[in-house]
Amino acid sequence: MGRAKSKVSEILEHDPSPANTKMKAFVHDPNDEHPDFAWVRYWYENDADRASVRDWVEGKRAPGDHPKFGHSARTEVLLPSKAPADYANIDFLTRRFDETLPPFEKHALVQAKIMLEDDEAWHVGYERVRSFARAHFAQRFAVILIAHIPGTAGLKGQGNHVHCAVLSRTININGFGGACTTLCSDRGYEAATAAWQEHKASWEVPA
Repeated sequence: MGRAKSKVSEILEHDPSPANTKMKAFVHDPNDEHPDFAWVRYWYENDADRASVRDWVEGKRAPGDHPKFGHSARTEVLLPSKAPADYANIDFLTRRFDETLPPFEKHALVQAKIMLEDDEAWHVGYERVRSFARAHFAQRFAVILIAHIPGTAGLKGQGNHVHCAVLSRTININGFGGACTTLCSDRGYEAATAAWQEHKASWEVPA
């Protein structure tokens, strides 16, 4: 499998995290092999003044200032079957992640940004991404899906897409566990791109 070009940066230009918190990001941009799939891995360089995952998620949910049109078209939490029901609430989920992340733990989350097809209704593409996230990530991790559909607000933007944010720590009946170093690595990226290509090829629009 060809490797995507990657880059490391402090706080991406579009990253909603506060600018003084120094969350790091490692980026795999879309490429010829995966033109609809971008991957970003976020981590903390140290344990001081950390940007909260809660703020990052809220910034994605409300990327604009307009009270009506500045919000995502859809937000949803996917959980493993044994996760406590309280964690299905996005505010509770992200708050607990921030509150219980050990100071020594550096990994925060990974994000797959998946572009939707221009020639189909966005809700169809969303369901394709949703079923992929359920199958590939949500067996072990909490996943937050955030759909950005610029056209519904009369904007051109970057095209319709879904942010698939996967929190770095496993989750089970007792809540959050440890962070997964495989997920938060190039191996996690390569596994996700391979799974996405396979999923696209086999997924059919539900009747």
